[in-house]
Amino acid sequence: MKISIVTPSFNQARFLEQTLRSVISQRDQVHEYFVFDGGSTDDSADVIRRYADGIDHWVSESDAGQGDAIRRGFARATGDWLGWINSDDVYLPGALEHIARAIEVHPEWDVLTAWHVRMDENSRIVSAHRMPGESARWARWGVTHVNQQTCFFKRSLYEKVGGIRPDLHCVLDTELWFRFFDAGARWGHVPAYLAGFRVHGGQKWSTLRERYAEEFGTLDRAYPRYHGGGPRHYAGRAMHKAMQMLSGREIAARRDARRWSGCTVEEVFGRWDRTDIRHEAGDGARA
Repeated sequence: MKISIVTPSFNQARFLEQTLRSVISQRDQVHEYFVFDGGSTDDSADVIRRYADGIDHWVSESDAGQGDAIRRGFARATGDWLGWINSDDVYLPGALEHIARAIEVHPEWDVLTAWHVRMDENSRIVSAHRMPGESARWARWGVTHVNQQTCFFKRSLYEKVGGIRPDLHCVLDTELWFRFFDAGARWGHVPAYLAGFRVHGGQKWSTLRERYAEEFGTLDRAYPRYHGGGPRHYAGRAMHKAMQMLSGREIAARRDARRWSGCTVEEVFGRWDRTDIRHEAGDGARA
């Protein structure tokens, strides 16, 4: 079992170093790591050069956007499993060992996800999310909550569905998940915090609202069984919210967020150069 990871990047020098450290400090679990920078005009290329020894291949040149960068990276990959981490997000310390262990224990899985935290521009935790695993059944009720930063999938599945669409910029991940559902993928889940999703003013959803609306319309038309409105989807989301509360997941996540409020991810989960890492829920994995 080999894992290949790609980082697409453009003008994220402020956060890129932390992203690179989060992968390279766990290189013993990674078969190959590629960084595709879209010709950034900030200091991104200099940051990448400082960490080049831990990167198998990197470029800094003009591309057609995030989807193009990811697609090029996966085309180069030779691993059995694929994942991508954007240049403002991070894998938490020890996360990739959790992923590798889950893959080894569950060869029947095609895709897996895990819990995540959200953090601000200074890497301080603002919320925690203990979402359950995915299923096509719940997706048909309008419930899809894949956290891209924790999502890994078999290369064979990715190639089977035709790869990521480079023409999409805002919903390229969601559209890929929908094709995984259509392909009958078996989804697994690791109940542990494994990634940090950064919330900041420069994110796409903050600056490209019109394009998001346009691409959401594309999902509505192409995947009405999974996306959009209607009584079934509204009822499904309401049921899911109630189940989150009744299961205790939502309450536990809010408790975690209160405990960790104002702390950085390294203060809570450990430094990327250390091995004594906490993951709250233990090392178990489940389908």
